[in-house]
Amino acid sequence: MTTFDTTLGQSGGATVVEPYSGPLTRGSIIARLERLPANAMQVRARLLIGLATFFDGFDVIAIATTLPILIQKWHLTPWEIGFLIASGSVGQLFGAFLFPWFAERQGRVRAIAWSSGIIGVTSIACGFAPSFMVFAALRVIQGLGLGGELPVAATYINEVSRAHGRGRFVLLYEIVFPVGLLASNALGAWIVPRFGWQTMYFIGAMPLVLFFVLRKLVPESPRWLAERGRLQDADHAVHAFERTAKGPLDPVTNAADFDALVKRHPKRSMKDLFGPAYLKRTLAVAMLWMTCGFIQYGLSTWLPTIYRNVYHAPLQLALNLAVAASVLGVLGSLTCALLVDKVGRKPIINVSFVLCAVSLALAGICHAMSVYVVATFCALSLGLLACGFITAYVYTPELYPTSIRAMGCGMGGAWLKVAAIFAPTIVSKTMIGGNLDVAFYILAAVPFLAAITVHLLGIETKGKVLEQLEA
Repeated sequence: MTTFDTTLGQSGGATVVEPYSGPLTRGSIIARLERLPANAMQVRARLLIGLATFFDGFDVIAIATTLPILIQKWHLTPWEIGFLIASGSVGQLFGAFLFPWFAERQGRVRAIAWSSGIIGVTSIACGFAPSFMVFAALRVIQGLGLGGELPVAATYINEVSRAHGRGRFVLLYEIVFPVGLLASNALGAWIVPRFGWQTMYFIGAMPLVLFFVLRKLVPESPRWLAERGRLQDADHAVHAFERTAKGPLDPVTNAADFDALVKRHPKRSMKDLFGPAYLKRTLAVAMLWMTCGFIQYGLSTWLPTIYRNVYHAPLQLALNLAVAASVLGVLGSLTCALLVDKVGRKPIINVSFVLCAVSLALAGICHAMSVYVVATFCALSLGLLACGFITAYVYTPELYPTSIRAMGCGMGGAWLKVAAIFAPTIVSKTMIGGNLDVAFYILAAVPFLAAITVHLLGIETKGKVLEQLEA
């Protein structure tokens, strides 16, 4: 039996909800989740898991604000710089498979807790790293947690939300990731020049706390428990959400409909991700996530260094310009969260990616102008990318059934990391070779191709129960 604290919200006006007395089936678990209004346990889950996701974003981009200092400290060559940026992505690539696999077998919450623990411990260790090689090795290990936390967290938040308003609910949670990116850039711009680069990694160790408390405070995904046949645990988990809802709950009248729905679909395995039922979706997911990784790591992590080395901007100005790009990323994500349930997932992804490509192409055309002109187009491109990037976190889990949902999200995250490994090197080679405009054109081509792929191969998922979307 899952053990966690369910007292939140029982005082202060929450209505006492009697345990469900009907037959326990997968359909009844789904029906109870779909009738849930907003409740205090959802808020708690969103805050605590959001803390993990916030520091995932914080630790991912911390290298951007500390990189100019590390280059000088260890006298890094261009190859070593590219390797240092990519080192975290190597670990994230393996983590994107490891923790979703773990989540399918041991549960979503447990996987998030363990990934958070790895992030926290290695972040502390990075602050004490005595050399380039030790630092890079720690970044690889930290990447296991960073790569595993995001897809599993996205899976969990999708599974505990209902179809009506799911996009807004998930994206208002996921916005903590770009906020983490912004906080890392903003704090880095202020902390690194004053207190040293190590402080960034000590701050980034906060997720370690979640390793000890998350499983006690947040229930496991009822959908996952029910799919695994653990109906008593699923009932207990759903009741943890029900008892913190204000007001009486609607009676469960459609459990049989959901039972009939789940019985029509066979249990899927990982090989089905590439089978006829899901191949088109998997290809759309692959291109979507590769684009996010290619731009995020090929551009965002390089921006302070580009501004300083190519345009000879002072360190503080270079860091401030990178912060401005992160601000637009947060604004783009917030706009997306408010629109995604109205206009749908595919239109937001396609429009934002096409406009991102246009912004990057304009940065290439205007690369010989001032740093402020280039920084403006780069900031616009990252703000637009954020719209598509954050939508991927609600869209990808919707494309796969519960039995392979975490692995489907992990596969998307893995494609992001593959792109992240190669993108910094491409930018490095073109930048060092004096072809910064070529780097921008290459970056621009990627989101344009992704928009075409999602348009042709993706499906629209707006407003549908997760089980209705199974192929």
